This record gives sequence, structure tokens and C-alpha cells, in this order.
Amino acid sequence: MPTETWTIKRLLQWTTDFLQKKGVDAPRLTAEILLAHILKKDRLYLYVHYDQPLTLYELATFKKLLKRRLSHEPLAYIIEEQVFWSLSFKVTPAVIIPRPETERLIEVSLEIIQQRGLTSPWILDWGTGSGVIAVVLGKEIKKAHMVATDISFPALKVAKENAFKHKVKIDFVLARDLTLFKSTVFDIIVSNPPYIKTEDIPTLAPEIQYEPIEALDGGEDGLKYIGYLLKKAHVYLKSKGYLIMEIGYNQRKSIEKLIASLPCWKGALFFKDYAGLERVVVIEKNHG
Repeated sequence: MPTETWTIKRLLQWTTDFLQKKGVDAPRLTAEILLAHILKKDRLYLYVHYDQPLTLYELATFKKLLKRRLSHEPLAYIIEEQVFWSLSFKVTPAVIIPRPETERLIEVSLEIIQQRGLTSPWILDWGTGSGVIAVVLGKEIKKAHMVATDISFPALKVAKENAFKHKVKIDFVLARDLTLFKSTVFDIIVSNPPYIKTEDIPTLAPEIQYEPIEALDGGEDGLKYIGYLLKKAHVYLKSKGYLIMEIGYNQRKSIEKLIASLPCWKGALFFKDYAGLERVVVIEKNHG
């Protein structure tokens, strides 16, 4: 990068061209987000103050962050922030980065809760990660009793920070399974479990390799954790309770086969995301 004095406008133009040549997605947006992060301003500030000269420190810091992005490190990890449900959440490499399809999981959950007329439901977010599902559900349903678990203490630390930031009361629990809970406690168990086949992990985009593998790896068939929930979750659900999960786009048939072998469930409804892929499954407890 040239050592001469650079204004915001010039730096953004240069960086956009540079990233475009390197094949980085959304080069202009990436440049703006990185620079706004360094300046501790919003992106609008960059346009209003486009002729502002940048200090040597700001340029050096920008260059460091730019190198990280060029190595395929996700932008969300670099700035430690991701927007989800129009809210800002902290993210670190201890948690997977919240994705738009998970918003569909929340939409479906809210629809089910409304249909059931639940005003103060007990909801468990199993494998909460950054806590986005629990936080959003807690904000949308003011009287909900929110509980969230994860196997990772660093992940729970991030989730707690997000809950505090958004003023949502959530009981966080470090847990690998469901056995610490009493039976028939929850109206809803919601989860975005790991569902990628182990053999597919190395083939994923370079950015995804930065994310915690334990939050992605669903075992040999991708159904390790989905299968666990299908076999065990009904014990902890109230009568007519629901298990709601985000799933892989091609897992419907396998999940239907599993459900058919388990009399504890009524059946499944599958919901498409906005790309037209079946990514959410809702399963109602069959009896008592």
C-alpha cells in the first residue's frame, strides 16, 4: 500500500479494486466495514467524511485487518460482530457465525408459539453458540422462560455477553446432553445442531475452516446430534410440546425415516428458507 497520505475515499477506492482483483466477495462492503471498524464509526460516516485523511496508525491497522481477510478469515471474526435479526451480536472463533437461514428457524418457532397461544413458554435452546436464537426469542416473547446450553464454556461466555447486551434474561448451562433437566419441563426445544457430515468438512469454503469444528461436525452421516434429539427430546417436552431444528438442505428423507421409527413423535413439518431449501423441521410430541 502506498505510504502517501490517504483520505477515506481514496483508501476505499484502492481497497475495493485490490480486493476485487483478489476475488474477495463484496469488495466494497468489506473495505467499508473494516475501515468503519477501525475508526469506530458507522459506514455512513465514511461518506460524510470522505475527504478525511487517515493517520499512519489507522493505515497500519487497516493493513493488518486486510491481510487477515485475504487469508480467508471471516469478516465477522475480524471485527467480532455480526448482524442477525437486525441486531448486532458479538462473535468470536469460539462460536459459529450466525447465518440468515437461522432467522427462518426463529420465524417458524414464533409462528408455532403464537399458534399454540403460549404467552410464557419454557424454551430450551440446545447448543446455543453465540446465543442468537435464545436472545431473539427472549426479546420477541417477553414472558418466555429461556434456557440455553452448550458444551463449550468459551461459547457460553460469548452468549452471556450477547444476552447482557440485549437485556434478555437467559439461564445458561454448560451441558453435553439433556439429562440434567427434569422431564416434561419445556414447551419448545429449539436447536441449530451440528449437521454437516464429517467427510464434507474439509470441502467447505476456506472461511468456514475458521469456525469451531465441534459446532459443524454432525458425525459420519450428519445426523449424530439430530438423531440424539429425536430419540431423547420428547422426555423433556410437555404434552404437545415441539422440537424445532435447523437441518441440512438434503436431510429430509433421513429425518423422516428416523421419525417413523420413533412412536414418541406425531410426524414432521418441513419449512423452506428464502432460497427455497428445506432447512427447518418442526416435530410435535405424540403423547404425555
